[in-house]
Amino acid sequence: MQRRKFIALIGGSAAWLAVAVLLLIGVGGYALVRHIRVTQTELKREEDRRAAEAEAKRKLEEAGQQRLATEQERQARAAAEAEAKRQSEEAEQQRMAALRAAEEEERTRAEAEARTRYAALVSQGTADSKARNYDRAIADYNEAIRLDSKSALAFIGRGDAYTNKGDHDRALADYNEAIRLDPKSALALSDRGVAYANKGDYGRALADFNVAIRLDPKSAHAFRNRGVVYAYQGDNDRAIADFNEAIRLDPKSAVTFRNRGDAYTDKGDHDQALADYNEAIRLDPNNALAFCNRGRAKRNTNDASGNADIAKARQLDPSVCR
Repeated sequence: MQRRKFIALIGGSAAWLAVAVLLLIGVGGYALVRHIRVTQTELKREEDRRAAEAEAKRKLEEAGQQRLATEQERQARAAAEAEAKRQSEEAEQQRMAALRAAEEEERTRAEAEARTRYAALVSQGTADSKARNYDRAIADYNEAIRLDSKSALAFIGRGDAYTNKGDHDRALADYNEAIRLDPKSALALSDRGVAYANKGDYGRALADFNVAIRLDPKSAHAFRNRGVVYAYQGDNDRAIADFNEAIRLDPKSAVTFRNRGDAYTDKGDHDQALADYNEAIRLDPNNALAFCNRGRAKRNTNDASGNADIAKARQLDPSVCR
């Protein structure tokens, strides 16, 4: 009886134990199941989070790529615009360079034509002056000065024409302008000296001749003109010294031989005067003054052939030997 009770107790305990085990298993299983469910949820959340992060990263990368593409496009457009601008500027520079080259070529051509025309006018003016057509010479020089108002040569030429016409004031004005343009022009200074001498201002004349000789010690023109002024002043020895130097520098100047002959005549040295007049006529057979003065020198020595010389002089130039 006790044994059955014990068994029953044992049996009852086993039952309780089984129940307990079942309960424990049930509770643990529930907890396990619950744990599994929690883990799955967390995994799902983690997957979702990672997916979201991946999507966000993808979108960021996509946005970055779009920005990069946009920037590259902008840079490419800017580069294209810059290249187009460069090409346009280069084309404009080439156009302007071509235009400047054409303008320079035209300017050079016009200047060359003007220089050629200027030289021709000065040459023609010189020829007209030698032909004693002084008004035409002045017209030539006027046109030359219009083409080149900064060249002293045309002013000197026009001044010479005015001098030969006896218009010494206008001659002085032209020589002054020539000297202003070219202060070292011995020719302009010498010619201005002549103009002063023609006005009777021998002091200024000699001053100009002295400067001209200092600037150009080989100027036969300046020595001759200074000699003429010395002769005007009665200083024949100085005059002859200057004529000697002028002849040394230019031994083919008929005018200088005539001038020296005049100085010898004034000194009473008729033989030397005749020798100089002969040389002047040899160098220039149409020198009316040389014939005139030789004729007078011959008369001074009672040489009747002097009348023929005077007649020849009047034939060459009716204004001389009157």
